[in-house]
Formats: sequence, C-alpha cells, structure tokens
Amino acid sequence: MARRKFLKIPKRVDIKCPKCDYINRLDVPEGRILNSFECKKCKELIKTPITQCCIICAFSKKKCSLNSKIEAKARGLILR
Repeated sequence: MARRKFLKIPKRVDIKCPKCDYINRLDVPEGRILNSFECKKCKELIKTPITQCCIICAFSKKKCSLNSKIEAKARGLILR
C-alpha cells in the first residue's frame, strides 16, 4: 500500500515584509488562511497577492498545505 504524504503546517513562520524587508515571525492559526498581516517595523498592512493563496505562500520560504490552497481557490482567492 502506498503511503500518502501530508504537508505539515508550520506553527510559526518567518514572513519578509515586501516594503521594508523586515522579517516578521507569525503564529499560524489552525484551520484558517492568513490573508494579511501588519509589519511590526513599518506598520504597513500587507495583503495576499491575487496570484497566491495566502501570505505564507507569498512572503515566506514555506508553503501552505494543499487543503489550504484548495480552500483558497474555492473562495476565489487564486486565479490559477
């Protein structure tokens, strides 16, 4: 029997602000998609680009789970 591979959702991620390049450490809420965050340094509200499912995929080295991507696509948050 083939084993399924599951992506482990990180509990904390480092997200780089596209405005000031400051690295923000954020806690990832379970079962929710992060669509925006406020940079701790420049106080800019950063929103998810329309081509990405969340800020984790857009501004960090980690990628979110396939379930999160499917949910984002169903909500019309991804154009792909």
